Amino acid sequence: MFIRSRKPTEAATIPLEIGGLRVRPSARAKRMGLRVEARTGDVVFTWPLKSRLTPDRALKFIEDNRGWIAQQKSQAVAPKIFAPGAVVPVGGKNYTIVHAAGRGLTRFEDDRLIVHGQPEHVARRVKDFLKGVALDTLTRLTQEKSASLGLKNASVRILDPKSRWGSCAPGGRIMYSWRLILAPYAVMDYVVAHEVAHRVHMDHSRQFWRVCVTLAPKSRECRAWLRREGRELLAWR
Repeated sequence: MFIRSRKPTEAATIPLEIGGLRVRPSARAKRMGLRVEARTGDVVFTWPLKSRLTPDRALKFIEDNRGWIAQQKSQAVAPKIFAPGAVVPVGGKNYTIVHAAGRGLTRFEDDRLIVHGQPEHVARRVKDFLKGVALDTLTRLTQEKSASLGLKNASVRILDPKSRWGSCAPGGRIMYSWRLILAPYAVMDYVVAHEVAHRVHMDHSRQFWRVCVTLAPKSRECRAWLRREGRELLAWR
């Protein structure tokens, strides 16, 4: 089944949806493919703009991979809500969200995350608090690792991207997902090492990985953890 076209190409029009999957046009992709959006668990079809792909070929590819698609959908993670009683992992330690009456600062107390204000604002207050903790933690790690390589301090931003844990611009500006604060400390440390290493090598060459492993010796294990558990971080709302 095809849903209305997005825009024309030399070979064919690009559907918004095909075979029940959303279509993501890509100027970088060299071939069609399927990927899972970690935040939603949705399977998306990648349509390479530089190819002469037709809807019929795309649909056949999807039908040939129905088994894999069904498996991915069965593994989708249910949304998790920042609500009183929820247990939230922060840097490898679990905290239980506790709503307190009256005014006060959101804070950690022992193994509790104390949140004041109206009950309907708990989720937003928790998210804002964790974004602040993420900014402080990831900025500190970034500057420490940059200094170890003899680099100047980098500009750090905290965002909520759909498919990246971090990125490094050619000028040295670094972006991280605030959701990294929900990962074990070693995983955060690896992502920082990865992006700081890009300040030296803007690629994934052997030289890049040598720098990355120097900054975070357990890089391989942490990459595997993100592939395995990353959906859990993106499920929090």
